[in-house]
Amino acid sequence: MRQSLPYLKKLGVNAIYLNPMFEAESMHKYDATDYRHIDEFFGVKGDYEALRAAGTETEDPKTWVWTPSDKLFLNFVAEAHREGFKVILDGVFNHVGRNHWAFQDVLKKGKGSRYASWFDVRDWTPPIKYIAWDRGGEPASDGALPVFKKDEELGLVHGPREHIFAVTKRWLAPDGDPSRGVDGFRLDVPGDIPHPFWVEWRELVKATKPDAFIAGEIWDWAQVWLKGDQFDAVMNYRFADAAQRFFVNRKKAITPSDFAARCAEMVNAYPFQASLVQMNLFDSHDTDRFASMFVNPDLPYDAANRIQDNGPNYSAAPPSAEEWRRMGQAVTFQMTFVGAPMIYYGDEAGMWGPDDPSNRQPMLWEDLGPYADARVKFNAPLFAHYRRLIAVRQELKPLRRGTFRPVAVDDARGLFAFARVFDGRSVVVALNRSSEERHVLLPATGPVVDYLGTGTPLRPTNGTIDVTLEPYGGAILASPGGSPAGTDSSK
Repeated sequence: MRQSLPYLKKLGVNAIYLNPMFEAESMHKYDATDYRHIDEFFGVKGDYEALRAAGTETEDPKTWVWTPSDKLFLNFVAEAHREGFKVILDGVFNHVGRNHWAFQDVLKKGKGSRYASWFDVRDWTPPIKYIAWDRGGEPASDGALPVFKKDEELGLVHGPREHIFAVTKRWLAPDGDPSRGVDGFRLDVPGDIPHPFWVEWRELVKATKPDAFIAGEIWDWAQVWLKGDQFDAVMNYRFADAAQRFFVNRKKAITPSDFAARCAEMVNAYPFQASLVQMNLFDSHDTDRFASMFVNPDLPYDAANRIQDNGPNYSAAPPSAEEWRRMGQAVTFQMTFVGAPMIYYGDEAGMWGPDDPSNRQPMLWEDLGPYADARVKFNAPLFAHYRRLIAVRQELKPLRRGTFRPVAVDDARGLFAFARVFDGRSVVVALNRSSEERHVLLPATGPVVDYLGTGTPLRPTNGTIDVTLEPYGGAILASPGGSPAGTDSSK
């Protein structure tokens, strides 16, 4: 991870969300063996097994030690902080793996285990039958992901509740020092845990590190979690779904007016301070790659997208030149819309692929080419496009803080433009969803610059500027320095 920081800095990102890092058996690490420690395969192999053999740790935080892998991770966090990055951990607190130390004790001792009350066991007759997350709530004796027992008043029952609280403080403020800790959590399947737990957990997080970021994996609308007493944001799959319908789909593509309505709905669904920090993603470890969606349009979001399920019905071919261009247009929108853009690793480099496990291939590094498959190559133009848009977002404050207002919507010609306004300054983003060149007439009182163009000021004639949009192209318009610019009509 440390070696990737210069690459990420060059790209322009300022926060890193890591999939599960805690000790676990699987490759994906969503089956925690121990929240207290970083997996030895990310650090020093064998250190956790040595600690486990010693048997010195209990659920009491006073007995917890820092393994070499833990220390290596904290050193990484320190270096990331020095380079200006925030570090977000994946908190998988609803369930654990069968090898989790407390669950192993239950398997060995049954009802006599001091951790028997931690898990949702429905039948203590050996082999015990318990609720596992991957079994859909039906009791089984072999579920891979045993869930913690729930309580309507506490969220989680006593035991795992206090353990998760202690683990949270451990990583937010190692040895009581929040400057050494991570900067927040992305929460896996938080909807499976009753709300009272998250209310108290948020209080603990904010008391430990007031500026820590809390985001939940909620796939639908999330008003109940974003009232200010639980999460700061969610992974915005409503954004991903709308983007797929507008930018990706062909036969089933929605119109610019429909897309504009969905954008307004997303912005207005939550308090605006929450809308500004939604994790606006196209794809993730749970979906097919965004680039592959363009090769496989008109599917429901995250459906029929795994080779092992759909075989030849889902194409694993790389995108065409036009499909890469259309993806670039979507990225223009992502980097200028309300919310916090989230990039799934490798999208910016041109990675494509179906859903899990194809979407979790090793990172595509430019200096490791050429690859055995000649189709696999670092997409330098796409990377440059991401980099430029991130820089524009950083330069133009309205793109980070501004309100949202559609200003030009033309279904017949595939045009959509919107304004972001902050502190009397505005930026206008115009998109051409069609395969033909379009012109948009923009009213202006002074020169403006297209931040995706040459940088040459465009000067108005009789109070308007005629902007040319290439097929599947876009423009980001503001007066030099980001001062006011506007649009309200098209031709």
